[in-house]
Amino acid sequence: MKKAVICCLLSVVFFACSNGQYTHKAARKAAEKYYTMLVKGNYKGFVKGYANSEDLPEDFRSQLVDATAQFMARDDMRSLKSVKAINDSLLEDSTAYVMLQLNFNDSTSEQIELSLVLTKKGWKMK
Repeated sequence: MKKAVICCLLSVVFFACSNGQYTHKAARKAAEKYYTMLVKGNYKGFVKGYANSEDLPEDFRSQLVDATAQFMARDDMRSLKSVKAINDSLLEDSTAYVMLQLNFNDSTSEQIELSLVLTKKGWKMK
């Protein structure tokens, strides 16, 4: 009986450790992916990166895409060149905070914190 319990516990630990979506690296990668979409003008992909965005009515989701494009067209955002994750922390198994460095064409940079939540489809922005 003891061996069965120990085997079950070990298999749970092994599965949890082998599931890459729960890691710091996966959260950082997701945050960089979404903001890289923003830099490259993939506003639809960026909006799709929000948790529960699939549940929004199509016309509202389309309005969010348009608003994101308008925001990025502003003079101060037009020069966004690249994004890099510089720090992160996981709270429990389903929430992560990733510090991103936004690099602009004029050699300036800005740091922002992005909160993510783990969904069935991976890390999504809150």
